[in-house]
Amino acid sequence: VFAIGACWYVTTFTLPKREYNAVHPYSSWIPILCYIVLRNLTPVMRRCSMHLFSWCGKVTLETYILQFHIWMKTTGLNGSPKHLMVWIPDWYWLNLALTSAVFLAVSYRVFQITVVLRDACIPKDAAALGTRTAAAAAAAAAFYA
Repeated sequence: VFAIGACWYVTTFTLPKREYNAVHPYSSWIPILCYIVLRNLTPVMRRCSMHLFSWCGKVTLETYILQFHIWMKTTGLNGSPKHLMVWIPDWYWLNLALTSAVFLAVSYRVFQITVVLRDACIPKDAAALGTRTAAAAAAAAAFYA
């Protein structure tokens, strides 16, 4: 596993940016597989977990959705974001820290709101879920009719 990871690092990860971008879709699974194998190698390693990865996994949807709204500023011809949001001119690292802190805080808050809305809209009881699904379908049909 270490040899495969080292081989991937030497032959793929150290490539120049454009060459790496060309092979990334075909080779990105290699370090992930190495991590999974090493992580599950022994019972002790299987019992340990990194809380940072767990927390990041919870807010992945929200960070994906909010990255262009909070972290980046629109500068491209077609409205595509190209640069980091600037709140304090000429202080790149301070801007990065500040926008990242706001980005993560807002992402976590939106995650909490998503959980509340999920619990309100999707009940755990199967009968109530069926009733709400039928009501939502009837409302959608009424709106589109």
